[in-house]
Amino acid sequence: MTTTTDYIPGDPALMLTILRSASARLGKEAVRNKVLSLFCCDDDGRQIILEDTPTLRSRIEYATSHLKMAGLLRMSADGTPGITSLGEAMLITYPLGIDDGVLCSLPAFRNRIYSENAPSMRARPLPNPAYGYGFSAGLGAHRLTENPYPADCREHEDWLMGWDEALDQDKREKETLLS
Repeated sequence: MTTTTDYIPGDPALMLTILRSASARLGKEAVRNKVLSLFCCDDDGRQIILEDTPTLRSRIEYATSHLKMAGLLRMSADGTPGITSLGEAMLITYPLGIDDGVLCSLPAFRNRIYSENAPSMRARPLPNPAYGYGFSAGLGAHRLTENPYPADCREHEDWLMGWDEALDQDKREKETLLS
């Protein structure tokens, strides 16, 4: 048998083992021992004996934190993981394992992941008032030559865009009424 630290059980088996251990009220050391006893194979089908490494411990902590975020685990005062009623239901529903894809179906997990990893929203700048004036002028059937801003400034372009948008909107409304 090959011994390596490159192989770590996949998330479904790892999370399932952690949930079952929490259901049995096992402590952290017992959970780690159960994970170490998992049957893993390399790409050629040879059994791999897992070793207790910092990588394995961090994967166990990572999986445990995701199960807590999803509301499947709760920690007791002494630090022993316990399973929630939702965790028990998930064990029944997914007997072959649970991964982040399954956890994403749970609103608590999905909302937490999104709130931590959502792209930051930049404040949108307020539109230039010239755009609004141009839009009003376009709705009021004013001519393009009535743009009050000098041709070499930003406001001139904004007024023109507003005027053009008003004409497009008017055209769309007329087409909608005809069809």
